[in-house]
Amino acid sequence: MHEFSIASEIVNHVLEAAQKNQGKKVLSVQLEIGELTLLNVEQVTFWIQELFKGSIAENTKIKVRRIKARIACEACGYRGKGRSNQEDFSSHFALLNCPRCKSFQIKIEKGQECLLKRIQATR
Repeated sequence: MHEFSIASEIVNHVLEAAQKNQGKKVLSVQLEIGELTLLNVEQVTFWIQELFKGSIAENTKIKVRRIKARIACEACGYRGKGRSNQEDFSSHFALLNCPRCKSFQIKIEKGQECLLKRIQATR
């Protein structure tokens, strides 16, 4: 259900932007989705395509770039990939810790974003 609400917001933004810029046909949409968002990219893409049906964005190519998680450790200064004891890293980001000092005093710098980066349309 989370994927549907995100997809719905993306579709609304795309169609509003196309209308505002006198777009006749939306050709492609580029997204960036962080691995810590807990979003299933295939489901988001499916719902976007479904919600675009019957609009100027029907059959739009949807491109998704996954953003890898990056942390900063406040204890030792490490910056890079986090470490999790869970096999499914993306669904257990609350258990991230520093791979260098094992501290849980971390800040997530990347990986939580869900961005609409580009809309390509014809006029």
